[in-house]
Amino acid sequence: MTLLQIAGALWLVGQIAGVLEPGLLAPVLVMLSGIVGGPLIEWGCAAAARGPARRHGQDVERRLREAAAACGRAMVLDPIAAELMRYREVRQQYATVSGSSRLRRH
Repeated sequence: MTLLQIAGALWLVGQIAGVLEPGLLAPVLVMLSGIVGGPLIEWGCAAAARGPARRHGQDVERRLREAAAACGRAMVLDPIAAELMRYREVRQQYATVSGSSRLRRH
């Protein structure tokens, strides 16, 4: 697009200097196509990239959430569950020992 702008400007300068035949419409259209085309191409590329970028972001967010959940399970929930299981076992053993000692006393 910049080259179109430069070509149109050189064309106009050539006409002003008398090297090229006069005619305003063609070089102005070439320059305008460069000026307008740049932002249009930028907008089109941004629109085309938006969908894949959104999908990639959602995929990365999903993987990050899964990794955080797995880390939370491994570092917090699993050790707590194991400790609670040991606590239940100790209570059951205590209840068994307490219950059997009470039966012996009676």
